[in-house]
Amino acid sequence: MKCNIIKQGVVYRATETPFRYQAWPSVCRDEQGRLYAVCSGHRASHVCPFGMNLMFVSPDGGDRWSCPIIINDTWMDDRDAGITYLGQGRLLQTYFHHPVSFYLGEREWMRRDADCYSCGTVMGMLDSYPAYTPEMDTPGSFIRLSDNYGMSWSAPVQVPVTAPHGPVRTASGRLLYLGKEFWSDRSEKGEILLFESPDSGKSWEFLSQIPRPEGCEPCNLHEPHLAELPDGRLVAGIRVEGIGPQFTIYFSASTDGGRSWSRPRSSGISGSPPHLLVLSDGAVLCTYGRRELQNDNPCGIRAVVSRDGFESFGPELVLSESPSADLGYPATVELDDGSLVTVYYQRVGEDTRTSILYTKWRL
Repeated sequence: MKCNIIKQGVVYRATETPFRYQAWPSVCRDEQGRLYAVCSGHRASHVCPFGMNLMFVSPDGGDRWSCPIIINDTWMDDRDAGITYLGQGRLLQTYFHHPVSFYLGEREWMRRDADCYSCGTVMGMLDSYPAYTPEMDTPGSFIRLSDNYGMSWSAPVQVPVTAPHGPVRTASGRLLYLGKEFWSDRSEKGEILLFESPDSGKSWEFLSQIPRPEGCEPCNLHEPHLAELPDGRLVAGIRVEGIGPQFTIYFSASTDGGRSWSRPRSSGISGSPPHLLVLSDGAVLCTYGRRELQNDNPCGIRAVVSRDGFESFGPELVLSESPSADLGYPATVELDDGSLVTVYYQRVGEDTRTSILYTKWRL
């Protein structure tokens, strides 16, 4: 079903460099109406050891965006940038690193990619492993904090979980991070875990583990996101793959503040991963990427709305379409006038690499 699209445009696109692949964005909004979008950018390709975390600021609800601002540029790939606004100028940004061994395993694949191969200096460094020092090879999930609207950032804090859009700040003021265990000292390897921060992101306390659906292993569950419903319930959406014909989303709920969870159930949605947003009228919006070609239903950015905590959904809404399945990770904010801005990654025209795009729209 087509939605009421107001405007579509580009947050960031690079066309004249090997590092023209931008992906995995997220977006948030401050009390003054400014939008902050982040991504993993200046990459050579989908899998490569190069990317950095970029931020873009819009002063006018997504109509204009700043030039890229570099937040992280470490020795290794800085992936899946998430962004959360905490109030009073405070921003929280998330990202993760794979270890060098991951890229060694992908080395031959990267050699077949012309843009990766052309970056000979860094590929040469990869070939020289273990010349990487321990300081260069630091796998894990991390958080950085800003108390001045992103003008400067704290040193990284390692956290036990990762998720594309990072933590959420609930209406009741709690800061919750639902994510997949990633290169931590936790015993629940690869599980979906919930943590809460008592100090605005500086430290994190374990709350609970979401039970696995019947027949699922940790390798089937990825990239969750969380929302607090108006009645105080928590709802989690989880990317699930490898247990059926669909790349889909499962939902789980908590009625006790996240201390226990229902067993996740399939939504039947064809697409993933989810981003959940509680709208001003109390409904919950779930945006996701359709990344599987299905007959005459092309790939693109999709959304559904639920008014009963994801027990049921309205019709699927089409925000964008693309002939390529390399897209997605949409995140959405609501503006004062009730319009919505969804940021995602996708190819533009005949480009062979992806850019960060946005759709401004209404239900």
